[in-house]
Amino acid sequence: MAQIILDFKSPIANKFEKYIELFGSQELMFDKFIDYHINRLKREIARMQDALNKYEAQYNMKSKEFYQQFDNGELGDKKDYMLWAGIYELQMDSKQKLSKLK
Repeated sequence: MAQIILDFKSPIANKFEKYIELFGSQELMFDKFIDYHINRLKREIARMQDALNKYEAQYNMKSKEFYQQFDNGELGDKKDYMLWAGIYELQMDSKQKLSKLK
């Protein structure tokens, strides 16, 4: 078993001690922390997918295909395209973070 020692200043250390006491163990606190962030990322990804679905329906194109064309400069800089690309990039980032937490 690996052991990690964290050196926190007093206010943060006190919070950690309270959380560990609340959850009953360091392991359970850590597991709950990771579960919370996994669920938060899943909700964010789902909300972003709803937005992407609207653009896909409006422009009759999948987001992946759109983004490749947009990134290659083939589509221009229309406001909708900028927003669509931004949402797609955020979703890809969230999916990458989620895969690292699983």
